[in-house]
Amino acid sequence: MRRRFREQSIGEVIKDLLKNYDLASKLNEAHIITAWDKLMGPAVVKYTLNLEVEKRILFVQLNNAALKQELSYAREKIKKMLNDEVGEEVLLDVKIY
Repeated sequence: MRRRFREQSIGEVIKDLLKNYDLASKLNEAHIITAWDKLMGPAVVKYTLNLEVEKRILFVQLNNAALKQELSYAREKIKKMLNDEVGEEVLLDVKIY
């Protein structure tokens, strides 16, 4: 008896594995962290002390008070930029401290 296999691309197989082992969310969180440097640029990265994603919230620790205030006003824009970079809604909020 012959078994029929559905042909899948490598990308589809990887997506299925990530989904089945619940790794997609962790991969997306890592993508958010790496996208920060690319999207925010060297002027912001220079003052960024720590980035952490927890329960779909990005926590950004900065060591410049003026930049903290400026980025606090742009939280929605930052969230949208990072989610757009990943290609899905990973972040629900951005907290600047």
